[in-house]
Amino acid sequence: MKAILSLIKKDYRIFFHDRPAMSMTFIVPAVLIFLFGSIFGGSSSTPTGINIAFINNSKSKIANKLESVLDTTQAFKLIKEYTNDEGKVVKFDTNSVKDYVRKGNASAALVIPEDAFTDTSTGLRLKFYYDPKNEIEMQTIQGLMQQTIMSQMPNIFMASMQHREETMLGKNKGMKFNRKIASVVSEYYGIDTSKILNWTKFSFSDSLVADSASNKNNFFKDLLDLEKVQLVGKNINNPNATRSVGGWAVMFLLFTITAASTSLFDENKSGVVVRILSAPVSRVQILWGKYLYNISLGCIQLSVLFLTGYIFFNIDIFSNLLNLIIIIISSAAACTAFGMLLAAFCKTSAQANGLGTFLILTMSAIGGAWFPTFILPQFIQVLSKGTIVYWSVEGFLQVLWRNANTVEILPYAGVLLGITAVVNLISILQFKKGNIF
Repeated sequence: MKAILSLIKKDYRIFFHDRPAMSMTFIVPAVLIFLFGSIFGGSSSTPTGINIAFINNSKSKIANKLESVLDTTQAFKLIKEYTNDEGKVVKFDTNSVKDYVRKGNASAALVIPEDAFTDTSTGLRLKFYYDPKNEIEMQTIQGLMQQTIMSQMPNIFMASMQHREETMLGKNKGMKFNRKIASVVSEYYGIDTSKILNWTKFSFSDSLVADSASNKNNFFKDLLDLEKVQLVGKNINNPNATRSVGGWAVMFLLFTITAASTSLFDENKSGVVVRILSAPVSRVQILWGKYLYNISLGCIQLSVLFLTGYIFFNIDIFSNLLNLIIIIISSAAACTAFGMLLAAFCKTSAQANGLGTFLILTMSAIGGAWFPTFILPQFIQVLSKGTIVYWSVEGFLQVLWRNANTVEILPYAGVLLGITAVVNLISILQFKKGNIF
């Protein structure tokens, strides 16, 4: 038994000295549990701060009340102004709010038209423009939007009935009519008369109306005319595959490039580097050769993956091919820079692969490769914008989903190439210390 315990202690000593093994055993699962727990098991599962472009062209009190409710809800952040081509901040009109959604600045826009609620209205008319580049996000937005709007339906109905009552009966007769109706309802349903008369403070949660609200045929639903207009992605052959192909492609590319970059350790250990250096080849040339090889390998891998998507899922990769190539090259360059950074700072290939796995899974989780970033906590959404995965995924969506032109994808390619330049500079400075050879 003593010998067995000694062997167990020996295995633990080896394990605790193996940092990659420790990270894969404890750190990676802990981080992923935190991320998934924050998304699906947090104190509040409702996303907050979703950007919605907004116009209110109606002068009715109901429209203003709805705008106030939407302004104060945590779920949405109403955007009512934008910067035009002349650099001026102006309010939206119908055309500009559509363009704002088409360009991907907001996932949706809500417009309250001028005739949303008139003197003769018994319901509320609204227009909802949207871009379903992410199905889960759009379903969530529409659900929250309708829930918020429907919460105002009792007020809309009561306001409409009160206005029509005063128009037809006059104010004094209308008040008598209200008191008689309140008396009848109070007698049969046991509701306080004052609550019925003061309808703005009426609690529908403990009344007959609340019981009917749970009915599938709730008449309040008939009071809302929500016109939904999809602005982007109508002609996409396979929306789900088009949305997801970019994220998965970048994640697999990161694994491939990391393995290729850290092969420097194996080449050094096997003596390949020494033999190369005996020829008229410098260390800088070795690094450039490895770097350009990895970029070309990354471009080939991404091209093959997108071609696979075209063959099996009919993803349209040819109608905007030039811009797709620009994002592919930018992503491959950024992923290669990431792999070279690992090779520069890690001491062994095992250490580089372990740390690389941890970082790749984390970046994929928060960068939008697995699920939309909008459901992440706010502070993680900020962190996601510092990842290669985020800018690659958004760049591919701009090309494949939005069919963006070259000017529109330049910000995404620019960020990826900026990350490449900064990371490469850090790697070169570290390589000069002779960490590998």
